[in-house]
Amino acid sequence: MKAVVRVLIASFVLIASASSAFAQKPAVGTWAFTTISPEGETKSTLVISEDGGKYKAVAKSERGERPYDSIAVDGNTITLVLTISYNGSPMTITYNGKIDKDKMDGEADFGGLATGTWSATIQK
Repeated sequence: MKAVVRVLIASFVLIASASSAFAQKPAVGTWAFTTISPEGETKSTLVISEDGGKYKAVAKSERGERPYDSIAVDGNTITLVLTISYNGSPMTITYNGKIDKDKMDGEADFGGLATGTWSATIQK
């Protein structure tokens, strides 16, 4: 009987921890986002949500809101793509980086014209 109880408890713990790990979405949340480009530092808010296994991201700043073209999260790796208007022409910015609990950071490519860095910290 004790063996059966132990197996049941062990099974419950495994299922609970697996469900917890599956439920965690490391990128989901509201982030204080900083981009450093050749033109200087830009601060904004990045809001990442998940619905039905698909991520969505929105940039918010004093200039308004703009949805990201795409977001991909694979483990602790993140890629964000955003198209902006730069000097009257569209420019696609690709952010590649790593997620580490309450922070993210990485490299930014400004349409092949320049590179920079970015970082983000979760807002609580």
